[in-house]
Amino acid sequence: MELRHLRYFLMLAETLHFGRAASRLGIAQPPLSRQIRDLEEQVGATLFYRGTRGVSLTDAGVAFAQRAAQIVAAADEAVFEAREAGQGRTGRIVIGFVHSLAYSLLPRVLPGFRQKHPGIAVSLREVTVADKESALLSGQIDTGIYRPTVRHPEIATLPIFEEGFVLALPSGHPLARKRRVSVHSLRDQPLILFRALRGDVGLHGTIAAFLRAHDVPVKACEEVGTIHAGMGLVLAGVGVCIIPETSRMVHIEGVVTRPFAEATTRVSSTVCWRHQDSSRSLDAWVRHVRELIRTGESAG
Repeated sequence: MELRHLRYFLMLAETLHFGRAASRLGIAQPPLSRQIRDLEEQVGATLFYRGTRGVSLTDAGVAFAQRAAQIVAAADEAVFEAREAGQGRTGRIVIGFVHSLAYSLLPRVLPGFRQKHPGIAVSLREVTVADKESALLSGQIDTGIYRPTVRHPEIATLPIFEEGFVLALPSGHPLARKRRVSVHSLRDQPLILFRALRGDVGLHGTIAAFLRAHDVPVKACEEVGTIHAGMGLVLAGVGVCIIPETSRMVHIEGVVTRPFAEATTRVSSTVCWRHQDSSRSLDAWVRHVRELIRTGESAG
């Protein structure tokens, strides 16, 4: 049984006339009659009464018509959804992000994508810095917004935003009275650093390069895994912490930030995805991000 059998049946059930049904289907009457007979043989029941007074549905035909209409409608809907998805107008995408970008970069990127592609369902998933690579490779997420980037031969990356660093310190700290802080003043300060990740430059490596460039020892009084943890230790008076500039958007009573007098190294936030992923939803996402970069909107 093929879908055309059901379409022919439904047209005949609507018109109850072989000639009119054939005309509306754009075929001759004899092929329509054969298709209906084939269908009845496959169903194992007579679906139409044929008589001198015309055509009418049998009880079996009435029951079959209800299901046939549902099947044809479902098939048409499936074709429509597939075409929409194939053209990037519908679909689904899972976007992973590290928590520190949830309040800085994600609000710049996500609303416009949802507005342009309302038919694409977006799911968001917070990913730890340690798991950002595996989450992509395992297919838990389709794309990630990360800082810093991922380096893996199977992962494509697109730098979307670049920023420097500032110093977070207790509001009562002597250095807080300065408008700008010299990196050299950190030589005698307890320094909270981000934990180094194996095989990943990360924030630790980027900040360490900045310190070494100014002959400041890379020696931590404590190590943390997140920016919020670092700022929490600052609030507790444990030490001072070098954080990305956009982290200043999170206000914590008792913690202030100061820019450095020297130019800092810069860290990139990137959009990442698997090279082999060719879904239309992902293509639409990457095009959207590229457009934001082109217009400068990703930088805020």
